[in-house]
Amino acid sequence: MNPIRVPQLPSLAASLVVATSLALPAQATENGVDNIGPGTDGFFVLPLDVNSLPDHMFAFNLYYNHYESKQLDISSLGGKVPEVKITSDAIIPRLDYLSPLRLLGGRVGGYVAQPYMRQQVALFGQESRREAQGDTTIAPLILWDMGQDLTLGAALEITLPTGSYDAARPANTGNNFVTYKPLLSATWQPSERTELSVKTTYSFNKENPDTDYQSGQLFHFDYSTSYRVTDNLRLGLNGYYVKQTTDDRQFGRTVTFMGEDVDDGVRGQVFAIGPAVHLTFLKYASVEMRWAKEFAVENRPEGEMFWAKLNLPFSL
Repeated sequence: MNPIRVPQLPSLAASLVVATSLALPAQATENGVDNIGPGTDGFFVLPLDVNSLPDHMFAFNLYYNHYESKQLDISSLGGKVPEVKITSDAIIPRLDYLSPLRLLGGRVGGYVAQPYMRQQVALFGQESRREAQGDTTIAPLILWDMGQDLTLGAALEITLPTGSYDAARPANTGNNFVTYKPLLSATWQPSERTELSVKTTYSFNKENPDTDYQSGQLFHFDYSTSYRVTDNLRLGLNGYYVKQTTDDRQFGRTVTFMGEDVDDGVRGQVFAIGPAVHLTFLKYASVEMRWAKEFAVENRPEGEMFWAKLNLPFSL
């Protein structure tokens, strides 16, 4: 999703509406934009038995995301904004690569993702719609094989402002700032039938040069767990938690909501949980569908998230 600006509300940019490089609900950052993508990956976020994989291993991932919200939580002012409708759809192809090179005992690889987004926002009697390319994310990574049942991973995601952006336009699919995001992840299979995957990131956002606005730093945690029902079918739970840890700042000062004396930097947070299903086919390929409902929301939209993911591994 992308930002929406309502000119007659000068500080709306601090905590309303949505935008991300992966078309997701955003935090209380500039115009609600962030480059997180909460809930992107679910089951088996990392491959197991990494050392046994081919020297040049690839995976093509195709994601579909749908997000819908009908209210905004403005905790800075102690209330919620009704009669809001935010709908976002995105298709995100991502290519993963794992090389035979080793660093710090792990295998070196990387990935690149490029979203295409469509969003619709109705807020305070105004509506906006936009459909276009979003910002590109690239990342080098290292995977450590800790045995057949545990893999650890570390990466540095870099989101580049390649999407469409104009500071005077109501809707944009690009955020117009760079984000550096260290990432740690793990997939563990404690028993023959159970699996647990987690991913943690921390976002450092650069300043938007067109608005002199710097969005706050963000802690983000994805989780999923599954149980193998049949040889090819798994059922489980998934979700995410996002917490803004530092204030939004503009022109060197902390941003407050609509000029109110609420000096909290309009920090946002959200927790989400819901069911998920994972199906394996053609031996190694998989498709999964995940839904999550958001709770404990502060200074951001509150809604429901749906993800579908197709994973096609191959080697050259």
